[in-house]
Amino acid sequence: MRDDGTAADRGRGDAPALLLWWEARHPALQIALVGPISVALMWVIHIGPLNQPLGRGLGYAAFWGLVLTGLIVAASRAEHARRQAARRGDPPAPR
Repeated sequence: MRDDGTAADRGRGDAPALLLWWEARHPALQIALVGPISVALMWVIHIGPLNQPLGRGLGYAAFWGLVLTGLIVAASRAEHARRQAARRGDPPAPR
Protein backbone atom coordinates (compact mmCIF):
# COMPACT_ATOMS: atom_id res chain seq x y z
CA MET A 1 0.00 0.00 0.00
CA ARG A 2 1.29 3.43 -0.92
CA ASP A 3 1.81 6.06 1.81
CA ASP A 4 0.15 9.21 0.46
CA GLY A 5 0.23 11.17 3.73
CA THR A 6 -3.41 10.76 4.67
CA ALA A 7 -4.46 10.38 8.28
CA ALA A 8 -5.13 6.66 7.76
CA ASP A 9 -1.56 6.17 6.52
CA ARG A 10 0.01 8.12 9.36
CA GLY A 11 -1.81 6.27 12.11
CA ARG A 12 -3.99 7.66 14.82
CA GLY A 13 -1.39 9.47 16.96
CA ASP A 14 0.75 11.04 14.24
CA ALA A 15 0.26 14.62 13.15
CA PRO A 16 0.93 16.17 9.73
CA ALA A 17 4.39 17.63 9.25
CA LEU A 18 3.04 21.16 8.81
CA LEU A 19 1.19 20.95 12.14
CA LEU A 20 4.32 19.69 13.91
CA TRP A 21 6.32 22.54 12.35
CA TRP A 22 3.72 25.07 13.51
CA GLU A 23 3.65 23.73 17.07
CA ALA A 24 7.46 23.84 17.28
CA ARG A 25 7.56 27.59 16.53
CA HIS A 26 8.06 30.07 19.37
CA PRO A 27 4.77 31.69 20.50
CA ALA A 28 6.03 35.14 19.46
CA LEU A 29 6.55 33.88 15.91
CA GLN A 30 3.11 32.26 15.92
CA ILE A 31 1.59 35.58 16.99
CA ALA A 32 3.56 37.45 14.31
CA LEU A 33 2.37 35.04 11.62
CA VAL A 34 -1.27 34.54 12.57
CA GLY A 35 -2.02 38.02 13.98
CA PRO A 36 -2.14 40.01 10.74
CA ILE A 37 -4.05 37.22 8.98
CA SER A 38 -6.63 37.09 11.77
CA VAL A 39 -7.13 40.85 11.77
CA ALA A 40 -7.48 40.93 7.96
CA LEU A 41 -9.95 38.05 8.02
CA MET A 42 -12.01 39.68 10.76
CA TRP A 43 -11.99 42.98 8.86
CA VAL A 44 -13.34 41.32 5.72
CA ILE A 45 -16.03 39.59 7.77
CA HIS A 46 -17.03 42.82 9.50
CA ILE A 47 -17.25 44.97 6.36
CA GLY A 48 -18.80 42.21 4.22
CA PRO A 49 -21.41 39.99 5.86
CA LEU A 50 -21.79 42.18 8.97
CA ASN A 51 -22.06 45.39 6.88
CA GLN A 52 -20.00 47.62 9.20
CA PRO A 53 -18.47 50.91 8.02
CA LEU A 54 -14.77 50.65 7.13
CA GLY A 55 -13.47 52.42 10.26
CA ARG A 56 -15.72 50.65 12.71
CA GLY A 57 -15.03 47.36 10.93
CA LEU A 58 -11.32 47.92 11.37
CA GLY A 59 -11.76 48.58 15.10
CA TYR A 60 -13.84 45.45 15.56
CA ALA A 61 -11.38 43.50 13.40
CA ALA A 62 -8.42 44.59 15.53
CA PHE A 63 -10.20 43.53 18.71
CA TRP A 64 -11.54 40.21 17.47
CA GLY A 65 -8.40 39.49 15.43
CA LEU A 66 -6.29 39.76 18.58
CA VAL A 67 -8.72 37.54 20.48
CA LEU A 68 -8.65 34.98 17.65
CA THR A 69 -4.85 35.12 17.55
CA GLY A 70 -4.65 34.44 21.28
CA LEU A 71 -7.03 31.50 20.99
CA ILE A 72 -5.12 29.97 18.09
CA VAL A 73 -1.75 30.32 19.82
CA ALA A 74 -3.10 29.01 23.14
CA ALA A 75 -4.68 26.01 21.42
CA SER A 76 -1.43 25.33 19.57
CA ARG A 77 0.56 25.41 22.81
CA ALA A 78 -1.94 23.12 24.55
CA GLU A 79 -1.92 20.59 21.72
CA HIS A 80 1.88 20.66 21.61
CA ALA A 81 2.02 19.99 25.37
CA ARG A 82 -0.55 17.19 25.04
CA ARG A 83 1.39 15.59 22.21
CA GLN A 84 4.67 15.83 24.14
CA ALA A 85 3.08 14.26 27.23
CA ALA A 86 1.74 11.39 25.13
CA ARG A 87 5.20 10.87 23.64
CA ARG A 88 6.70 10.68 27.13
CA GLY A 89 4.01 8.24 28.21
CA ASP A 90 2.43 10.53 30.78
CA PRO A 91 -1.24 9.79 31.56
CA PRO A 92 -3.67 12.24 29.93
CA ALA A 93 -4.82 15.15 32.07
CA PRO A 94 -8.40 14.94 33.35
CA ARG A 95 -10.90 17.09 31.46
